[in-house]
Amino acid sequence: MAEDYYNLLGVPRNATEAELKSAYRKLAMKYHPDRNQGDKTAEDRFRKINAAYEALSDPQKRQVYDQYGEAGLQGGGGGHPGFGGGPGGGVDVSEMFGDIFENFFGGAGGRGGRRSRRGADIKEEVQVALEQAYAGVEIPVPIDRVVPCETCGGSGAKAGSAPKRCPQCRGTGRVQFSQGFFSMSQACGACGGEGQVVDNPCRTCKGSGRERRREEKRIRVPAGIYDGATMRVHGGGDSGGPGTEPGDLFVVIRVKPDPRFERDEDDLVTETNLDIAEAALGTTLELVAIDGERTRIKIPAGVQHGAVFRVREKGMPRLQGRGKGDLMVRVKVRVPEHLTARQKDLLEEFAKTLREEDGGRAGGDGGLFKKIFGGKD
Repeated sequence: MAEDYYNLLGVPRNATEAELKSAYRKLAMKYHPDRNQGDKTAEDRFRKINAAYEALSDPQKRQVYDQYGEAGLQGGGGGHPGFGGGPGGGVDVSEMFGDIFENFFGGAGGRGGRRSRRGADIKEEVQVALEQAYAGVEIPVPIDRVVPCETCGGSGAKAGSAPKRCPQCRGTGRVQFSQGFFSMSQACGACGGEGQVVDNPCRTCKGSGRERRREEKRIRVPAGIYDGATMRVHGGGDSGGPGTEPGDLFVVIRVKPDPRFERDEDDLVTETNLDIAEAALGTTLELVAIDGERTRIKIPAGVQHGAVFRVREKGMPRLQGRGKGDLMVRVKVRVPEHLTARQKDLLEEFAKTLREEDGGRAGGDGGLFKKIFGGKD
């Protein structure tokens, strides 16, 4: 019997892409053939781990695997690319060819006649602040989902009554018909393929057995999450037909822009302004990092406009590993737009000393500010 891919990687069924990658890297390193030369058991384990990760790291393949298992990836469960019942899916292959196969092989494959489908998936977006993405946070996700009717318990029948076997298909959910030389079957139109009908429908759900309800799911957003990352909540989607699994909830994380920091992978970039005196003489700056702690950086004399200073381990947590990124501090030197008479006199005197030091050459092609900024804008 094939081993479950999630068990192979040692992750839960709702594992994120990052958790899958982290688990795979650890196991691949442990069972790599180069580290286990001559060990056939390790080699076989390495092959299985690769197969599991290849399937689960691809969202489309993962959805097929979750619905049909390993057989679905080999073409036995409607797992061909472009088909399937999940987001972006199209036609169910079993619906296209299942009727013919059932007639030839007597319903082999354990379908049992009924065509109850897995519940639909739900996709939602939530916004988090950069500080929340830094620290990790548990957030509520309000969703509208289809669930079993609370009044009738999902039966669709009014209290005191129960569904009855469909007289049209006699409870099989399928009806036979002939077309040329072929005897074929299709879902029963009287019961919708369920095999049973409701004479006294529930007033709440009108006999469907399901109702739409506003719910709130709470998800844990890991520290270091990226903008656009998608988290999957297994079973958090719409309820399916009787005896089927519910769909999944896919939550897209949107990290709101922060006026103080710009993110560059795991690094954070911020800008600080210096006046021309601070740039020329040097100074010490005190900044507040994303974690709220104050950090001091020393700016050397003669720093140029656009220079970048690195503060180690003051960036975002690494989602796929240990440690944190860095804080990159970009210097912007401000040139005063309005000067007092006193300031003008002092700068002219300063410019005069620079010209004298430069042998009279600096004044004609940039003067004081070229000397300070090295010709940069």
